[in-house]
This record gives sequence, structure tokens and C-alpha cells, in this order.
Amino acid sequence: MSRENSSEQVPLRTKLFFGIGAAAEGTKQTAFTVFLLFYYNQVLGVSGTLSGMAIFIALCVDALSDPLVGSLSDNFHSRWGRRHPFMYSAALPMAVCFFLLFKPPSGLGQTGLFLWLTTWAIGVRTAMTFYVVPSSAMLPELTSGYDERTSLVSYRYLCGWMGGLITAQMGYLYFFAPSSQFADGRLNPHAYGTFALACAVMVATAILASTAGTHHLIPNLHTPSHPTPFSLRRLLKELRETLGNYSYLMLICASLFAAAAAGFQDVMGIYVGTYFWGLTTSQIAVLVYPYVVATLIGSVLARPVSQRFDKKKTVLGLAFFAIVVGPLPIFLRLLGIMPVHNMPLLLSVLLFHVLVVVTIIIMAQITIASMLADIVDEHELHTGKRQEGIFLSALSFTGKATSGLGGLLAGVALDFISFPKGAQIGSVPAETIFNLGLVVGPGMMGLHLLGLFFVSRYRITREYHQQVLAQLAERARRASTVEQVTPGASLDQSA
Repeated sequence: MSRENSSEQVPLRTKLFFGIGAAAEGTKQTAFTVFLLFYYNQVLGVSGTLSGMAIFIALCVDALSDPLVGSLSDNFHSRWGRRHPFMYSAALPMAVCFFLLFKPPSGLGQTGLFLWLTTWAIGVRTAMTFYVVPSSAMLPELTSGYDERTSLVSYRYLCGWMGGLITAQMGYLYFFAPSSQFADGRLNPHAYGTFALACAVMVATAILASTAGTHHLIPNLHTPSHPTPFSLRRLLKELRETLGNYSYLMLICASLFAAAAAGFQDVMGIYVGTYFWGLTTSQIAVLVYPYVVATLIGSVLARPVSQRFDKKKTVLGLAFFAIVVGPLPIFLRLLGIMPVHNMPLLLSVLLFHVLVVVTIIIMAQITIASMLADIVDEHELHTGKRQEGIFLSALSFTGKATSGLGGLLAGVALDFISFPKGAQIGSVPAETIFNLGLVVGPGMMGLHLLGLFFVSRYRITREYHQQVLAQLAERARRASTVEQVTPGASLDQSA
């Protein structure tokens, strides 16, 4: 795709197919953050620390696999381009690992269940890496437009959140609905296998639809002029170069803390909703509906707001708002102000709170992803290399960090306050409920504050990005001139 045309508006069809694959990520993310730790901890009886540690170990493997796949796809050469062979290969392994994750054989003890959870969580994350990293890496190539990138990411996040919301509703209202045997359907161990099978089918379908739907773009995507075979030395060199980019390093640190906060809130959300607020399964399912509205609002507002205030200022403002408003209902409950004895009023307050906070989170996530794409252009200007896979692997890693770091922190917190396993609503001591709110409220606030600090160090503005694009365009023009004078000369040689 020529740089002169790459800033034009991306066709709607491309945006939709680029976005729809994120539904697979949303499905996986919801299953991990909402149901996975609860299943192993409350249903199977694995300690919170062990469950959280297994999920965190899988995240650590991601810390290696994400940049590895990014590097491989950056330098891969085939008739299907750099990205699509990896994307196609992810669908079936992802579905199989996902199903097995929620289907452990009977008779496993604490150690056996810990190993089973660790093994298949790694399998799910690694398979997802083979789709998400190459797919995300197409973003900078689809457009160089500063604001059009935000629009493109909006479609991806819209589809991702919708996939997650469908998964949550499917779980709460169908698979984990109350029955004569289980008043709380989430404690039904037999429901998780069929739930996982449905999710596995959804994941594979979304991956294949996105990959096939963007297949026609392959001839227009960048092809490395001199693909190099993989080596550990090359990977380490590329990692040093990417981490040497100051704005990239600051944004990754900010994203990790924001992801940890979101994951901690998601994992603890089922505990807070069930035991802290005393909501039933159907009432928690109602709280999912504002997510649908928030997803639409956040996806629509992300571009105009960042266009008005610039991306960095937008994220700083959104992060500060999340710090203040996010844990507010919990603090009000601890102070005895929330209407806990008036369920209709409580539910209305929580519905409005979810709508506002999730809208803010979605807008921030979209803007940060767009900021990462801008860093790729700066890196190309300084090094002459297109390494979208390495840089955009951060999107995959920080997204998975939501459940990895959040799951670990949540598991440790549950053990720290001695939260009982298999607990029914109303059976948990009041002191434990109070401690649950105490660890969740300040915990989210502290993580968001750290994210706010790092994003404040980000340096790329709209004006600076325009200068980068202008210099890249001039470099390409000079290279084209050299190519006409000396046929066969490469961009690298002319630069």
C-alpha cells in the first residue's frame, strides 16, 4: 500500500472484517476474567492463590510468545503475505485448548488441577497470539491517518466488547441459569463444559471470518524486501530497539497497569456483585446491558474526542476520571451511603455507574491502541524498518495482561481476606464482605494512578506525527527517484 494513499479513509468492509476477529479475543477475555478463576476457585476448590498463579504463569509465557510471533510475522514471506498464514493457523488450536481448559478430568487434586489450568491456559493464550499479533500488526499498514487509525481501532474494540458481552450473557442467562439442583447456576460444575464448547465455536468462527475477510488485502500489504531467517539474536536486537523507544516504553507500562486494574475489577466483579452487593445471577446479567450501550458510545466518541483534545490529553483525562469514579460506589457502601437495602434503586445506581465507567475505559483503550500505531511510524523514521508485529504485539500482551495480572492479584486478595469457597449469598461474614470492598476499591485506584503517571510521559503529538509522515514521504520520494535512475535499488540502500 503506497504511503501517499494510505491515509485515505479505510473502506467500511475492511473495518468490519478487521474488527470482527476481535470478537474471539473478547470471548476469551470474558471467559478468563469473569468465569475461569471463579470456576477453579469456587466450583473445583482450588485456592485463589494457585488459580491466580496459574493464570499469571500463562501470562509470563505470553511475554515471550507475543514478541516472538511479532518478529516471525514481520519477516515472514509467503504467497499469502506476512500475517495471514499465522492467523489461519490459530483457529483450530485455539478452539481445542479453550474447550479442554474448562473440561478437566475428574479426580484431579489441587496440584493436578493447577497443572491442568496452567497447561491449557498457556495453550489458549499462545494460540490466540498467533491470531491477535499478526492481525493487530496490519493496523499501521491499513492507514497512516492520525485520526483514521482511531476509527479503525474503534471497530476492533466494538467487535471485541460485543463478543465479550455475548459470552457473558450466554453464560449468565443460559448455561449458568438457576436450576432445581443449583440455586446459583455458577456453582454447577457440569455447565462449564458445554459453555466452553459454545465459546470455542464462536472463537474459531470469528478468527476464520476475519482472516478470510481481509485476505484480499494481502497484495496491498508490505512485503519485506530482504526477509531474514529467525534467530534469537535478531529477536533480542529488535526487542532492544523497540524498548529503546521512550514513548513506546511509557505507553506499555501505562497499558500494563491499566490492564491489571481492569482485570482485577473484572475478576473481582463476580464476587463483588454476588457477595458485596447481594445480586442474583439474573440481576448481574442485567448489569451487562449497559456494556452494550457503553461499547457503542465509546466507539463513536473515541475519534472525535481524541481529534479535539489530541490522544495523550484524551487518555490522561479519561484515566483521571476512572480513578475518581471507578471505585466510588464501593467507597460509598463502606461509608454506609449506598442504598443497599433498596434493591431497585441500588440496581439503577449500579447500571448508571457501569455505563459511565465502561464508556470511559473503552475510549481510553481505543486511543491507546491508536497511539501505538503512531509509534511504528516514528520507529521507521529512525531505523528504516517496518516492525509492526513487534510493536503491536503490545496490544495482544496488554490485553491478555488484563486476566493474567488481574487474576493473580484477585486470587491473592481472596486468600488474604480468607474468602470462603463455595459460598452462598448471605452466608459470608459481614467482616469478610467489608474486607472484600476494602481491597477492591483502593486496589483499582492505585493501579490506575500508576497507569496515569506513565501515560503522562508519552511524547508523540498530532503535530509531531505529521512531521514524521512528511519525512517518511520525502524519503520514499527520494528512494523512488533512485530506483528510476538505478533499477533494482532498494529503499534500504537509498536511505
